[in-house]
Amino acid sequence: MASSKPRKKTARKKAPKVVHRTRKTVPVKPEDVSEDCLQIHTATWLKEAYPQLLAFHVANERKANVQHHVKLKAKGVLAGVADWLLFPDVEHKAAIELKVDDNEQTSEQVDFEIAWRECGGQYYLCRTLEEFQQIVNGVMLFR
Repeated sequence: MASSKPRKKTARKKAPKVVHRTRKTVPVKPEDVSEDCLQIHTATWLKEAYPQLLAFHVANERKANVQHHVKLKAKGVLAGVADWLLFPDVEHKAAIELKVDDNEQTSEQVDFEIAWRECGGQYYLCRTLEEFQQIVNGVMLFR
């Protein structure tokens, strides 16, 4: 038989208020920009400007132990692949390598650039977000 004691009412906790904050754009000095920072800014802009564009960042610069790199190479990871690969349509493709300051391409990156161009792709080297934006806008306009 069930107990006849009345149940205690427990107070429900209210859900916390959701506060929506607007992002403030903080000006970035050119000398403060790292390549990682530039990659993040390009990704943010690209998602907002061209959400329909098939484009992705190739993260092949991981720092890890030798065994991990051997395993990645065995899986087909290619050293020197550009930071961004863009495929605006069936007939066009573009690769964008990001560099800051006066950093130069590695020999693997030069080899990739040559192979990419031989396959009919466009290849660009960008040092600023503005250059990246101009190139992507051009690729999308003249595809």
